[in-house]
Amino acid sequence: MLTVAWFLAGSRFVKKGEPHAGSRDLFGGKRRCSMKRLSKVHRITYILRFAFLSLLVAGLLAACAGQPQNPAGTSTQDPPMPQLTVDTHGILDTTGTVPQSFIAQLRSRSDDVQAHGYQIAVVIFNDLASDPHQFATDVFNKNGIGSKDTNNGVLFVLYLQKPGKDAHTPWLTYITGGGISGALPDTLMDDYAQTTFVPARAQGHWQDGLMAFYDKVYAAEQDPAVAREWQATHPFPSSGANPPGSTNSSPDPVAIVILVSLAIVFWLVISAIVAARRRENFFYTAFRLLGRVLLILALLSRGTRRGSSSGRGGGGAWGGGGSSPSSGGDV
Repeated sequence: MLTVAWFLAGSRFVKKGEPHAGSRDLFGGKRRCSMKRLSKVHRITYILRFAFLSLLVAGLLAACAGQPQNPAGTSTQDPPMPQLTVDTHGILDTTGTVPQSFIAQLRSRSDDVQAHGYQIAVVIFNDLASDPHQFATDVFNKNGIGSKDTNNGVLFVLYLQKPGKDAHTPWLTYITGGGISGALPDTLMDDYAQTTFVPARAQGHWQDGLMAFYDKVYAAEQDPAVAREWQATHPFPSSGANPPGSTNSSPDPVAIVILVSLAIVFWLVISAIVAARRRENFFYTAFRLLGRVLLILALLSRGTRRGSSSGRGGGGAWGGGGSSPSSGGDV
């Protein structure tokens, strides 16, 4: 910030004879119409004014960033990215509302699954503001669920306060690793969800449904013949169809064009106003402002990355480095 302040308050040369009576710059200071450098007093004044504005903006940003983020998420705010550690055994309830006896059952199963070379994780939230499937995919990839060599991980993500596709809570998203599509194709996973979790959820017993779904997935992982037998009796969907429960989270190109156009118009208008007030070349002003905006965005982006790198929970990382191309579904 001080570097930018020095740049703003630094030398500025004006052509002799330039009309300047009563003209002022953006900070309200009178402009000198000579080929001399701004006086030291003026430079200090500029720096102090810019420093005050910078502190004000930084305070506002800090106040916004300091707002506590609900670890379980809300309908207007995504939860922070969770970190699955050895202490969690791949099972994490961010809400603190699920019975500990059920969490203990899941962790016991998770340990057994991992002992046989697989990983099936469960993460429980309250709600979120963005796309549930994409967020679950991000959780899968950020934690590296499954083996790095075989990508054989599975993740169940539940949003307790978000109604599912049948209007019953909770919403369930399941993600499979990229290397396990043979043993657990999306069509098989959807069939398992519809025959175990969905009916149990409708009766208010989603924990029982999740446990049954979990056990079926683990059995299919261990025995690839299960998937082959199932596929022999179920036709494949057409190649152009989306997997059951999948969502299309691609951005709207029309909205992107509109936003970019508005940003360009705003940039040009501000540049024209500043150039007129400072009696500068329009293109010089426009690119100078663009450079400063990009610098500020780069600094904010770096700060955001640093903030998001901190994890939760004790112990080392639980995942084995697996990844998913967003396979799976939602119910």
